[in-house]
Amino acid sequence: MRQWWLLICAPAARARWVDWQSAGAVPDDETAASANTKLLNTLLATSPARTTLFIPNRTFWLAGGVEAIGVAPSLTLQLEGTLRFVPGRKGWPVHYQCDRWHNPLQPPSGKSCVKEAFFIANTSSLTLTSNGTGTLHGGGDAWWGYIQYALHGEDRPRLLSILNVTDVLLERWNFRQSAYWTFTARDVARVEIGECTIDNRVNSADDHGLLNLAAFNTDGFDVAGRDIHIHHSTVWNQDDCFTVQPMGRLGTNARCTENILIEDVNASGLGLTVGAVRPSVDHNCIRNVTFRRVKMHHTFKGIYMKSQYNDDPKATAEITNILYDRVEMDSPTQVPIWIGPAQEADSAHACSLFWPELPFSQCPPPPSSLHWTNITLRDVNIRSPKESPGVVYGNPDQPMKNVVFENVVVSNPGERPWGSQFYKCTGVHGATKGVTSPVPPCFDATRPLDVPNSL
Repeated sequence: MRQWWLLICAPAARARWVDWQSAGAVPDDETAASANTKLLNTLLATSPARTTLFIPNRTFWLAGGVEAIGVAPSLTLQLEGTLRFVPGRKGWPVHYQCDRWHNPLQPPSGKSCVKEAFFIANTSSLTLTSNGTGTLHGGGDAWWGYIQYALHGEDRPRLLSILNVTDVLLERWNFRQSAYWTFTARDVARVEIGECTIDNRVNSADDHGLLNLAAFNTDGFDVAGRDIHIHHSTVWNQDDCFTVQPMGRLGTNARCTENILIEDVNASGLGLTVGAVRPSVDHNCIRNVTFRRVKMHHTFKGIYMKSQYNDDPKATAEITNILYDRVEMDSPTQVPIWIGPAQEADSAHACSLFWPELPFSQCPPPPSSLHWTNITLRDVNIRSPKESPGVVYGNPDQPMKNVVFENVVVSNPGERPWGSQFYKCTGVHGATKGVTSPVPPCFDATRPLDVPNSL
């Protein structure tokens, strides 16, 4: 009995505060990048639970390959300065056999691949905070460009990746010039992201022209897991802005990506994205996702839901209960609403980037093993898109069910490529509510919806 009482009365472990500069980090010196990286990795690996690592308001250079794997729980990283990664591929750390590395985000091959800029895995109660000055700078302009992409493809470092982590708070961080995907969280649970910014642009142009689009694959926030809330954040990039990725039954913290709320955000790039969802033998799944109160200034795409192909007869997938609510777009460059096969160049049987403008370009429908159910666009206002309003493109053998456009208004739409039809629309059981204009031609307001709308 006495031992039990002593345990109850024992004081909690004391929190620890570590100032990175006082511990030996050298600011404002690019030649200190390797030493700074080694010190940061050592502190992350050896700090006990409830440690706060403080990075003051100076610029500290890093060499890439920052890793916090299996660190003690309740780690706080308070970033008030700038962590700036050395530019370019030369000298960047690599894994020599990617298939033996424990990061499933890396390509599954025996070849070498670059390490992530900053990689956190296998921990809990993680806080990444700032008063608003904290910045991760990826030196992306040294990795971008059409020639670089032709030579190296997607072998580029993600700026910040989180894998198998629960109870995460990310607040008031700024991400600049990511070489590749900016923020990636996979197999996570209970995550909040608030008041963050992402800016990946080649120049200061107020659109996504050919020069800026050369910053390939600079995704904004990519998340896969459950119980995730992103709010009051801004993304300007050249790929998917806020992206909900699928999870399958083999996940640790989530066996379906579900219960996702993204609200009060600004986005300009390839849009508010669900997917791509590729059928898998462990049933890739996304359900219960809401985007609401979103402003999209001069975005490239807008609402973007996409599938990928898999011909494995045992593979299945679902996209269920998706709501886009109160979305405003101003002069989007391309089709502002795209629900259907992924339009990309790096997956099998994808919709061609040149479809439908280029003769003989192909755009196969989504696989019939993917079930789309309960998709609602509500109070969506799109002003002066440069192309036709949209694509709603399902598989006639497994149509999308209960697709509802409620008060979806596109004013002054472009004529190309769908002309007076306004939409490419097939393989869909859809309906409209309220004031929707123009109406997708394959929607039938007189047909009862297949599934009651639970959103």
